[in-house]
Amino acid sequence: MYICKSVLPVSVAALLVACNHSHDHDAHGHDAHGPEHPEQTSQITVWSDRYEVFAEHPALVAGEPATFITHITDLQTLEPRREGAVKFVLQQGETKVERAEAAPARAGIYLPNLVFPEAGDWQLTLQIPTDGSNANVALGVVKVFADAHDAAHGEFADSPEGLSFLKEQQWKVKTETARVSRRSLTETVRLSAQVRPKPGTQANVVAPLAGQLAGAPGGAFPNPGDRVEADQVLLVLRPTFSDAAAAVAQAEADFAIAKATLVQAESAYQRTKQLAAAQARSARELEESELAYQSAQARHDAAAAILATFKSARSNSPGDPLSIELRAPFDGVLNALPAGPGDLVSSGQKVFDVLNSDAIWLEARVPEAVVVSLGKAANASVELSGGERVMLPVTGEGGGALISLGREVDVRTRTVPLIYEMPNLDTQFRIGQQITLHVATAHTQSALAIPDSALVEEGGWFVAYVQVAGETFEKRQLRLGIRDRDWVEVLSGLEEGERVVTRGAHAIRLSSATGAIPAHGHAH
Repeated sequence: MYICKSVLPVSVAALLVACNHSHDHDAHGHDAHGPEHPEQTSQITVWSDRYEVFAEHPALVAGEPATFITHITDLQTLEPRREGAVKFVLQQGETKVERAEAAPARAGIYLPNLVFPEAGDWQLTLQIPTDGSNANVALGVVKVFADAHDAAHGEFADSPEGLSFLKEQQWKVKTETARVSRRSLTETVRLSAQVRPKPGTQANVVAPLAGQLAGAPGGAFPNPGDRVEADQVLLVLRPTFSDAAAAVAQAEADFAIAKATLVQAESAYQRTKQLAAAQARSARELEESELAYQSAQARHDAAAAILATFKSARSNSPGDPLSIELRAPFDGVLNALPAGPGDLVSSGQKVFDVLNSDAIWLEARVPEAVVVSLGKAANASVELSGGERVMLPVTGEGGGALISLGREVDVRTRTVPLIYEMPNLDTQFRIGQQITLHVATAHTQSALAIPDSALVEEGGWFVAYVQVAGETFEKRQLRLGIRDRDWVEVLSGLEEGERVVTRGAHAIRLSSATGAIPAHGHAH
């Protein structure tokens, strides 16, 4: 019985199989025989760090040329090697034979005619010039028969069963695979979260009085999206009072009332505070008194600011109509501008708001049953939406940090808030955007794992597609364990060292479902 074997370095995975019903190919790779003249053919599939090589060849006879249909895929670009020479090196003991191919017959496919001078086992190596040096890809050991009779009566292993997906199809969708391997996984929890402005980075500016809006002196009326600087004059408000003095008088009256209210509220608070110390007032009464005092203080400060603005406007332009400058509270972007030049606005109406989203908060609600498993919740990543699933670190390399893991469970939702702060480079996130957080737990273990991108959901189960040969794939139903951001533990369905499809799996599934590809073999 003839079974091709190879002993390869750890960095190279190889699969050599014999195919009982593949075809001869002419110089262009087309079938030379019909199905009534089957010839035993072997396949070789090898992965190195840089290349995948898939070769097909007939039974090898000493001294007779044999066409090796060799497909070369660049694993960095996932595309076929479109140009450049390669060299096949055949070695048996001290005997070495080299055969160079100047260029591919067509994109990704080389068609060398190799001649092995003696029968026996030969080591086959492919040299691929890459970045100024040769990438040596060991293709394993091939058996060469003494004559055609021995070759015709040699026994070959059955070809792998599975779904056919040809190299030309793989190159078109840039199919990518990864080895199933053991790695240390830290379990993560997926949480729905929302992007929030960092406190103090968003502010609404309102009209202190009714009036008419105009652009800043000497400047154009601003537009949403404009960058603004702290204290920059963005708009001017001209009150609708017929007499500017009336506006000042009204502001003075409002300030006097606010001042009197503050004095009264402060006196009541101090009295309640003394009585509470003597246990003559309850804690609730003290709290209400303090709140009333703080509210009065806020109204006083606001009235004082308006009065100061009016007085400043009158002293700077004593002969002009009263106007109030509306300024940006901090550096940022003019986020909204609901009114236009010449519009009349009422007192308290929002005129514009400024937002600085260079740093943002990500807030999630954690179910109380999950909180304990999070530990300190020090590490997290955010899943970016789009065509391909991309994970962006929040903490560590992401430059963000944990702000708070709540200590109080919301009695209505039975959740606690979890907040991270992170830089918002290139405005990747928008305020109010819904996102998915992946938060690391305190649970770490060694496990057999695959990239999350290899998973395909099908009928309520997760499956993965395993590349068992260059153009043959198997669908495996999986039982999964813990998740670690973009990695997932596999409890059953895969073996260590197998290669799963991480890109292009849906194309393989679609092709197999429509029956658009043959069961085995193809004409090159």
